[in-house]
Amino acid sequence: MIHIILVEPIYEGNVGAIARIMHNLGFSSLRIVGALPKKNDFYLAMHSENLLQDAQIYPTLKDAILDLDRVIAYSRRTGKLKPVDFTPITAAQYCANISQLEIGLVFGRETFGLTDKEAALCPLRCYIPANPEFSSINLAQAVTIALWEIYRSHLIEEQNKKINAVSGNELDNIKAYMLRVMHNTGFFQRKETINWDNFLSKMLAQLNPTKMMVYRLRQMFNRWNVLITGKGMGYEKNEITLVHKEPNI
Repeated sequence: MIHIILVEPIYEGNVGAIARIMHNLGFSSLRIVGALPKKNDFYLAMHSENLLQDAQIYPTLKDAILDLDRVIAYSRRTGKLKPVDFTPITAAQYCANISQLEIGLVFGRETFGLTDKEAALCPLRCYIPANPEFSSINLAQAVTIALWEIYRSHLIEEQNKKINAVSGNELDNIKAYMLRVMHNTGFFQRKETINWDNFLSKMLAQLNPTKMMVYRLRQMFNRWNVLITGKGMGYEKNEITLVHKEPNI
């Protein structure tokens, strides 16, 4: 299921237009971080007012995405520290392949988008290409582009076999196991320059592993642990405690 997440939207017209396009294309889950804009004249939400009435309100983005399996932030910002994973077309294809999971599409404020801290909560990032001299796209229009591509992708791919990808909780478990093995075998340098936690989160989210792939990853990392330490390491399926802390990054 697709969840549209708006972080502290300012203009009621934008939120109303988003509700309407969601209704047009068959999306129903709207989440708001902060609060709905104060004014009540959501005239652009014609015949879609129920989506506004049913919108879920959260105090922070972290709370809004807590129960989701995958999270994609839509942003116009790019750069070395802001890598681009998708265009709207490839993001739609990604979502279509795992439509059985809970997927959040995050859109920032009309004024300054997402903070770096908020963006860091989203392992994946989508960039909407536009005129480089004026690349800032209106919030409602950005959501429309994203949802139309997902809707179109579903029309094209509805006959294709879906990927039986594991849940977000299982991704967290295998990541924790991989980090534990890396820690136990002395992988991390004294002054680590790479945030391996973030790297593994992004890699696993992009990979969309099945249960068999997760099993093979665990098998591979356990064998690595045996080769280095002389003993295997158990895998607690519901244990998500990370032993590795990134120093000096």
